[in-house]
Amino acid sequence: MRKILKLSVTLALCFFASVGANAQMDKHFSMFNASQVYLNPATAGFSQQQLQLFTNFRSQWLTVTQEPYRTITASVDWRMLDPDATKEKNFMGAGVNFYNDRAGVSQFTTNVITFPISYSLQVGESDHLSFGLQPAFYQRTINGENLTWDNQWTGTEFNQGLDNNELLLNQNLNISRFDMAAGVYWSKKIKENSRINVGLAGHHLTKQRVNILNDDSKLWRKMTLHAEGDFQTSNSNVQIKPALLGFVQGPNKALTFGTAFRFAFKPQSQHTGYFNNMHFTLGSYLRVNDAIIATAQLEMHTLAFGASYDLNVSRLNIASKGVGAMEFFIRYRLNYEGRTLADPTIH
Repeated sequence: MRKILKLSVTLALCFFASVGANAQMDKHFSMFNASQVYLNPATAGFSQQQLQLFTNFRSQWLTVTQEPYRTITASVDWRMLDPDATKEKNFMGAGVNFYNDRAGVSQFTTNVITFPISYSLQVGESDHLSFGLQPAFYQRTINGENLTWDNQWTGTEFNQGLDNNELLLNQNLNISRFDMAAGVYWSKKIKENSRINVGLAGHHLTKQRVNILNDDSKLWRKMTLHAEGDFQTSNSNVQIKPALLGFVQGPNKALTFGTAFRFAFKPQSQHTGYFNNMHFTLGSYLRVNDAIIATAQLEMHTLAFGASYDLNVSRLNIASKGVGAMEFFIRYRLNYEGRTLADPTIH
């Protein structure tokens, strides 16, 4: 299995290195490891607790356009066949994810609803190999009411009362399609409080047509590689969390990597479990040829808040003045089975 994993990672990295960049690609998030079920359906149900609720807001290009790009997400995923909430045996995961992305004056909107489902096999004492599928509903719309055209220019301003002589408003400005994704995920415990996770996923496997006008545009298939490590430092309350995300979608590619440091401020009581633990995480990442990312996250047992800021370092920084994107998330996790008096989730 290790040989297969190494071969898959090697092929994926070679694929990233061989493809040139281009425009138009799926949404991507700076805090990609906060809820990995968006990256890979095989990760459904892998959170520390049995149920995970997550929502995220991202705003981008505030200094480039008067209509900034913004993305809103919401998701829930849960673990089944795990009554003791230990992930020590085979288990299933499932979830529902939603995201809404809106961009520009035309309010070019993409709505996606996905239904990830996974099955995880125990392949070691605390190791799992998971396989996932994800049917989805995919929609794109454009609002042409706010668009302006060359023949509406009066010399000093645009007059939208003039006939635009365009056939755009007679075209199909709303499309809905079925979508499908699949993935594999490997989680391995190295030692106490240290673990490495690697996943590989394929999205838009149906390569559906997403043409708004009468062209023959198809949604490029996408391959995503993601990996994260949790390494507990000896004799300290600091955990090192390196992470990597790379994807190829048709002619497009992106690679993000970096490290976060998780500090334990208030460890959980080992005897009663009545005292909630508290952690604070600071991270720095590089999205190659695009942005430097700073992240911060506060965890109060099962509730977490996170924020990130993208410092734009691409050629667009002349217009953006370095301002890339701001992102915020809220996450809540809980156990709904196997509760005991020593489980702080009931207090």
